Parts: sequence; C-alpha cells; structure tokens
Amino acid sequence: MDQIEFARQKAAKLHADIVAKGGNPEDPIAFVLQEAKRRDIEVRSYPKGHAQLEGGKALFDADAFSIRHENTGSTFLDAFLIAHEIGHAEFDSIGNASPAMEIDPARSADPSATGAERLVDYSHKGRQEVLMDLFARELLFPRSLAKKWYLDERLSAKQIAERLGAPYNMVAVQLFDALLLPEVELVSPKLSKPKLLNCEQKKAAMHTGSALLLRAGPGTGKTQTLIGRLEYLRDKGVDPASILVLTFSNKAAGELSERALALWPEAAGAIWIGTFHSFGLDLVRRFHDSLDLPIDPTPLDTTDAIALLENEFVRLSLSHFKDLWDPTEKLKDCPPSAFNRQTGCIK
Repeated sequence: MDQIEFARQKAAKLHADIVAKGGNPEDPIAFVLQEAKRRDIEVRSYPKGHAQLEGGKALFDADAFSIRHENTGSTFLDAFLIAHEIGHAEFDSIGNASPAMEIDPARSADPSATGAERLVDYSHKGRQEVLMDLFARELLFPRSLAKKWYLDERLSAKQIAERLGAPYNMVAVQLFDALLLPEVELVSPKLSKPKLLNCEQKKAAMHTGSALLLRAGPGTGKTQTLIGRLEYLRDKGVDPASILVLTFSNKAAGELSERALALWPEAAGAIWIGTFHSFGLDLVRRFHDSLDLPIDPTPLDTTDAIALLENEFVRLSLSHFKDLWDPTEKLKDCPPSAFNRQTGCIK
C-alpha cells in the first residue's frame, strides 16, 4: 500500500467516526469544525492575503495548535482548507508552520509520470500537499459516500455538487474513483516481516553515539539496512519527526517510504524521507527571505535550465561543459580509440 492510499483510508475512517458522533457530511464546514474542536484545534478565518496566512491559503501551527485559513467566499472550499490542515495535524508532528500555497480538490490520485507535475517528486513538501488534498477530499466526501449517493439515491454529479456546495470537477473525480476502481477496505497496512540483517548490517543499523559513515556497494543491502535502522529507532521509542532519511533518487525514496509505512504505520508523514534535492529545496523554501527568493520558488527542470543557459554559457569561458545544442556532435569527431580531454571525446 502506498502513502496516498493509506492517507485516504485514514480520512475515510475519520469521516465514519465523525458521522457516528453526529456529524452531518451535507454541512461540510460544521463537519470539519466538529473534528477540529475534538482535537482542541483553534480555527480562524482571514481575508485573502492577510499577514497571518504567511503568503499562503492555510496553515496548521502545531506550536499554537491552530489552523489559520483564507476566507474563500465558499463554505465548501473553506471546509476543504480546514480538512487539508487537519490532515497535517494527523500526519505531521514536525511542528513548524508551513502554509499551503495552493489546493486542488479535484486532484488525481494517480501519480503523474510526465510534465511539470513530475517536479513535485523533488519536494517533500510538495508530496505532502498532494497527500493532504486527497486526505481532505476523502474526509469531506469519501468514496463510499459518493457510491451511496450515486447508486442508492440516484443523485447525479451535478446534484451532489449542489448538495455539498462543492466544485463539480471534484465530485466527478471522486465518483470516477468510487465507481471505476476496486473498492478499498478500511484496514491498516499489514506489517511485513523484515529480512534478517547480517552481522555487518545489524552493526550499522544499531549504531549509537558518533556519526557513522558506511560505505556499501550495489547489492549489499543498503535499503534493507536503513529499514533495519528505522526498526531499531522505533523499538527505542525515538520520535519519528526527528528522523531524516535522504536518498539520491526518487525511486529509492519511494521504496523506502513504502517499506517504512509497512514497518511503522503510526509514523506515516512524520518521518522525513526524500532525496537530497528535495531536502535542499525545502531548506530554500524555509529560508527564502534570507536568500531573497519568493516564498515558493519553482525549481527548474532540465529543459528550462538548458533554455536559460543556451545563450549565456559562451560568455562564461568554460573549458569543460556538456554540449547544450547537440550532445552527440563531438562524438562524430572522435577516433574509435581516442580520448581527448579538450574535446571530451571518449576512448
């Protein structure tokens, strides 16, 4: 089970609990305020652009135990913002307020493989915001309720949107998920039995005290050792919010996240697992004012970076660089068995 499905299951379970305590899903704002009150979270609404929103639309301040959100003019969108931040209260225990810059109630649950959305993989914060949007939608309008209203009460997507005061596209997306995808059981992720560590892996996983630099080649069980380390920290009662796991690739970060979720489901969202790139980007966002950058700077992908450098790199007097116009051009001039450090030819 991935983090997205786990978050949606948690939200659906929470929705059922609120309904059992008298909550009315047809009144979204009262529904989420009831849950905020149960958690002793203060909720305050502010005009768009207010200083308390710190340039965003909403934020959960764990230190003050409060949710501050923009007054959108729509009770449903206000409820969605509150639900989004309740998600942060549910999953994040880091304690630093970081505003949600944008929300998307109709966000797809399927990960994007191409285009600009792919850049979100470089940002832990970006991934968390995706999770929280999906959590909020499931909390306010779970797939089980979508199926019930559509099949049992014969309500159309338009009628459901009117009943909730919600955007039509959000209702349509949730109906597609509920009707066309397999039904999701509300169960906790099964704990997979971790593989036994060998002596060297176990020694590394249980290391304490000074910092440890471990050199390990391909196929030596680096991921397995890291999971063993997480298991050790869990058993020692370490706060998951104090754990930082960095990798070089999104693939490795995703694998670690899924395995950590199965091993330690209570820590979902609290352990910071991501790439060095994402960690750096989060630092830039956190200290953007010291760097004279906007509050949510956009990272460049390879295409954007090349476009900026294409007309500038000549004046930089570089001796060694990758050919931005045609990386294969210099290969044509290389003798089959030659290597030239000046032209970059390969032996």
